[in-house]
Amino acid sequence: MHCGELGGRFPLVAPRLLSGTYECSLDDRSRLAIPSRLREPFADGTVTAWWLDDCLVVVPRFEWPTFIEGTFGRMSVLDDDQRELSRFLLAGAFEQEGLDKQGRLLVPAELRDHAALDGKVKVVGAGSYLELWNPERLEERFAKLRKDGVAQRAARLAQRIDGGRG
Repeated sequence: MHCGELGGRFPLVAPRLLSGTYECSLDDRSRLAIPSRLREPFADGTVTAWWLDDCLVVVPRFEWPTFIEGTFGRMSVLDDDQRELSRFLLAGAFEQEGLDKQGRLLVPAELRDHAALDGKVKVVGAGSYLELWNPERLEERFAKLRKDGVAQRAARLAQRIDGGRG
């Protein structure tokens, strides 16, 4: 077996981890330049959509169906809550075929209104996707988390994930 190979057949590939917080701006045509170190996964296009925390989510275009199903599972139209969530996520989704030469994506008015984006935008790397935030809203979220205690929140989450076993 060679370095970088598993069983001699498959290269080891690290999962993509989009991270960091970047201050960006919408231009006069409501386009946002994705920071250059984050652009590569979005070269073939994006889906920008309403997200859960009064922000927007940006997902590589061909990963959108897998992203939704992987995050929420298969949602049934027979379940009221699942149908409402599915309607919300899909109705607020805007697909763009590719970024322009400056690495920009268009943010339509309805999406900007949902996230209160006007001028400055915080772009947050969130693992396999990006979030677009109104800077004041994001700072309020972080301030509340710091006030409530990041370590305490992490411990509660770990306990829920672990099922209280440890």
